[in-house]
Amino acid sequence: MTRAFSVAPETFVIPESVPVPGVGRMAVNAMVIRGEQPMLLDTLATVHRESYLDEVFKIVEPEDVRWLFLSHEDRDHSGSIAQVLEMCPNAKLITNFLGLGKLSEEFSVPPDRVHLMNDGDRLDIGDRVVTALRPPLFDSSATAGLWDPLTEVYFAADCFGTVNAQTHQYTDELSESDYEEGFYWMNRVNHIWFEHIREEAIGAAADRIKALDSKIIVSGHGPVERKNTARMCERIKRIAGMTPIHLPNQVEFEAMLRADTAV
Repeated sequence: MTRAFSVAPETFVIPESVPVPGVGRMAVNAMVIRGEQPMLLDTLATVHRESYLDEVFKIVEPEDVRWLFLSHEDRDHSGSIAQVLEMCPNAKLITNFLGLGKLSEEFSVPPDRVHLMNDGDRLDIGDRVVTALRPPLFDSSATAGLWDPLTEVYFAADCFGTVNAQTHQYTDELSESDYEEGFYWMNRVNHIWFEHIREEAIGAAADRIKALDSKIIVSGHGPVERKNTARMCERIKRIAGMTPIHLPNQVEFEAMLRADTAV
């Protein structure tokens, strides 16, 4: 059962997960900022819709929600945006022009309920001014992360994720070796273009987030980093020099299924 947990004052993570066959489980995280103008960040996957809506509205009343920040259009992040917009009549959807175009393939969002934010744009939400900041690695061209300077929390979309045998709330609940194994697997598989980009470009993107000196990094697909966000950014830099992950072909996939059946 989904249970939200607090990572900073008036800031909550709503955790879920999905299986990755033959590898482990991948976290799927959304967030709530319960400030002067409450903001929801992502809405989990479509399969999590019921539990997500139940949990998020334990934290904030639907009519109080002013903003729905969507990091990108993938269904593990946008699974309940239509329901949220229907239930939260005062909320506007935050995305960018690319994101709006991709969403329009499935959803119809009235233009007066859309607020576009490009990389680097700032938004006053009453008791703080948040900034859209693209993470170093991403799988959708529409991706944006969100920096909250009041709590010093950075929401990183898909970046900094991990896949492990079980999901955890915080990175320090795993051994360093287990965490890094899942971290380097996930951030190569999900951001497959990394091998085509100059190492210094990925390094500069990681340094941009490192320079925030955040207290907390929340990944959409991994445990929360609460002790050493700078080291997490340094780990991203190492990926630039790594080899791509081999993914299963059909023969290997069938072998994986037989192995699961045998267990």
